[in-house]
Amino acid sequence: MTSLRKGAWPVWGVSLAWIFVGVLLVPRGFERGVPGYPRYTYLGEAGLGEHHLRIQGATLTEDGEYQCQVGPTDGTPPIWAAANVTVLVPPASVRILGWSSGATVETVSGVPVPLECLANEARPPAVLTWSRDGSAITNGNVEERVEESSLVERRWDARSRLHLTPTPADDGRRFFCQAAHAALEAPLLAFVTLSVLCEYSPKN
Repeated sequence: MTSLRKGAWPVWGVSLAWIFVGVLLVPRGFERGVPGYPRYTYLGEAGLGEHHLRIQGATLTEDGEYQCQVGPTDGTPPIWAAANVTVLVPPASVRILGWSSGATVETVSGVPVPLECLANEARPPAVLTWSRDGSAITNGNVEERVEESSLVERRWDARSRLHLTPTPADDGRRFFCQAAHAALEAPLLAFVTLSVLCEYSPKN
C-alpha cells in the first residue's frame, strides 16, 4: 500500500496510476496486478495508453471516487480524470409491516386502514410501488420516505404507506407492495388480502 504523494510513477512507459482514498494503485508484473490488492487488476493495451482498473467482487469498501492521474511530460502539465463507483446492494427484504406476506387483513368498509411497506438495507434505496390485483395504484394516497439504515452503514431503508379506505369492492382483493432495485433481476413482492366487513343496518 503506497500513500499518495507528489511525483510521477512510470507505468509501462507511461507516468500514470489510479488513486483511491489517497492510496496509489500501482500495477506490477506481466499480469499488471496491484500488490496488496489481489482483486485489483489493470486491463488494456499499455502500449496504446490503455490503463483500465478492474475490481473483481467489489464491496462497499470500494465505494467512492477513483482518480486516474497522468504525470507531467515535457511541455505538458499533469492531468487527471475521476470516476465514481457506486456499489449496488439489493434490499434485504420487503414486507408489509404488521402482517406476514399473504395474510388476510380484516377491516370495515369505510374505515381507513394504513398499509406500510418497508424495503430495508439497500444501496441505493429501493423504489416501492403499490398495486391492487396487479393494477398500479396511482391515486395519490401514498406517502413515501427514505432514511438511513440504523443497522448497517451506507445503506438505506425505503418506506411507503398506502392510505386506504376500503369499500365492499375491495373484499378478497390482494394489495401488493413491490420493491424494485438495479441489483435485482426481478422485484421483491409482499402482499395482503383484504376481508372487508360491512356494517349491518337493520330495517325499521
